[in-house]
Amino acid sequence: MEAEKNPLEAVRSMMIDTLEKSRSATQNYLDLVDKTMRGFPNANAQQLGDFKAYIDKQVATNHSFADKLLRAKDFQEAFRIQAEYFQTQLKAATEDATQLGAKVAASFKPTK
Repeated sequence: MEAEKNPLEAVRSMMIDTLEKSRSATQNYLDLVDKTMRGFPNANAQQLGDFKAYIDKQVATNHSFADKLLRAKDFQEAFRIQAEYFQTQLKAATEDATQLGAKVAASFKPTK
């Protein structure tokens, strides 16, 4: 009833519904990619598991952000949500770069 009174609420409701449907479709796609990659010869199960976990985490973070943004009550809350998301992404990128740098450095160490 509320959506009928306010066209913006109808749009928001439709977008939230679409977001929920995209979660399922995205998960199905990621499962298919995982299954396909595991079928390749010499596939490293640990690396594939790590990759899938990383992608799953990113997808969940992005869906959570979109969900919070769609449910924001006003511009100020939407701006706060965007700022928090941006800060979280910068922190995650820094951590990823640190881990990657450590792995690259370790790969150059001579083995005995």
